[in-house]
Formats: sequence, C-alpha cells, structure tokens
Amino acid sequence: MTDSPAGSQTEILDADECWRYLRSSYIGRLAVINGDVPEIFPVNFSVAGETLVFRTAPGTKLRALLQGTVAALEVDGLNPYATEVWSVVAKGWAQPFEETTMRLPDDADREPWEPGIKDHLVVLTPTDITGRRFAIRSRTRWWPPLDFSADWL
Repeated sequence: MTDSPAGSQTEILDADECWRYLRSSYIGRLAVINGDVPEIFPVNFSVAGETLVFRTAPGTKLRALLQGTVAALEVDGLNPYATEVWSVVAKGWAQPFEETTMRLPDDADREPWEPGIKDHLVVLTPTDITGRRFAIRSRTRWWPPLDFSADWL
C-alpha cells in the first residue's frame, strides 16, 4: 500500500490487498463494451484463485463478453465502523467457464438478484487489478443540501 500523489489521504492497494477485498465481497458492477457503447451491469460473483466467476443469461452482457473485448469488474465496500471505504477494479478478458480446465468455486451457485435462469458461467481473468482505500470525511461534507437552490445547480 502506498499513498497517492499530491498529499491525498487515498491509499493505493497492492494486488494482494485487492484480492483480499474481492474475496470478502460478492456484489460488483461489470463494465463491458457493446459495440462502441459502454454498458454496466450489477453481478454477483465468486473468486476462484485469481479469477472472477459469475453467472449470466443470454443477452447484451453475454454477447459483449464473448466478442473478446476487455471487461472490468468494480467492487466497493466499507469497514464495519463506516469510517473507511475501498474500491477495487479488475480489468481483463472474459471467457466461458471450462469444466475440464477450471475448478468451480464452492459458491458459484450464489442466488442472483434478478429472477430467471442464469445458465452461462463466465470467468473474468484480470490482467490488471487496482485498488484504493481512504477515510470517510464527516457526513455533513458529502450529503447534498436540503435546499436545491441555484447554488446547488
């Protein structure tokens, strides 16, 4: 872990810390490129070694992933006292899960948020993983004002 430039209190996480945070979570946002348009989807995921595994149904997300473009999964969290937050982004390539060459994580059948059959198991293998952690300022500094006057716009 190192401090970010310009005196910021943001800590840059090393790869081991990023994986530790990913293993502690199971909900993230998957970013894919659909043609020339970025799309973002919430996903429930599992960690298997140094890969990320999730289920999906046929549709935009699966089509974009199978086109061979890079994808990213972002996962955020906070400590139990809500005094510190973290964010990890894993970028890499997705492929269908191959039973003959990969071990299925124990929790790969996690219940999805959205109803329906999610019968495609996808593996995202990160080629780049980055993370940040920082202390939360007083809540009065980041809640919007109660009066949405011209000063707010």
